[in-house]
Amino acid sequence: MASNEAAPLGSAFKLYVLFALAQEVEAGRVSWSDELTIDDAVRSLPSGELQDEPNGTVVTVREAARKMISISDNTATDMLIRLLGRDRVERAVADAGHQDPSLLEPFLSTRELFQVGWGDDATLRERWNADPEGRRALVDDIAERPIEPGSIAVGGDPVWPEGLGWFASPRDLVRVHEALHALEDPTIDAILQENPGIQVSGWEGVAFKGGSSLGVLTGSWLVEDGDGATYAIVLQLSTEDPVGLGGREDEFTRLAQSAFSLLREAV
Repeated sequence: MASNEAAPLGSAFKLYVLFALAQEVEAGRVSWSDELTIDDAVRSLPSGELQDEPNGTVVTVREAARKMISISDNTATDMLIRLLGRDRVERAVADAGHQDPSLLEPFLSTRELFQVGWGDDATLRERWNADPEGRRALVDDIAERPIEPGSIAVGGDPVWPEGLGWFASPRDLVRVHEALHALEDPTIDAILQENPGIQVSGWEGVAFKGGSSLGVLTGSWLVEDGDGATYAIVLQLSTEDPVGLGGREDEFTRLAQSAFSLLREAV
């Protein structure tokens, strides 16, 4: 795919949530030590850990951000989106240099994607497809609707061809990584470097966020050498075939490692 061609991201969209959060911290409106509380109105589905914690469980903003990136915790992500507000995250998408921010509007929470894409209320998906102009009203209607046990069955055809999800080009992902790096915030750097996604060595820092969903695999890295120069690697795979990427994770990892080997030879 071309470097400016938008594709589905899977959980790599969480970079934009992190950037919005970093902006609010920098402006003094949010503190890393602020506390967030889990309840049924924000509880999502895996991946992650916080979806299994009881109502009333408290985590700091820092811990929610760390879990959002390092283990791609969906409930942590939605807690941060609720803290920031949908509009604020959408502004961060534009601030990060996305070539077409409208592709992430309305900016979905993970639970909203589950509810519309795979929930037992088929009218939600019908409304999404029938009325693109009304999508914001739709997600606002369900923003805090609890997910009932057994009401979500993720499977079947990928939903990204219907515009359900989050979309960006490789260049867009590079730009948001660069925007986060430019903040020179040690907390942000530590969060992004906790889980490099693959075995990578020989760099001063490796920032990573990947993502997967039905028919989607994404990996994005920003690495820094000893002289402070940065380099980016972005891999995006997508297919409308429900089994098209099944079992391809090992191949994807090998491709990423080959890309890093080529980069090391080039620099």
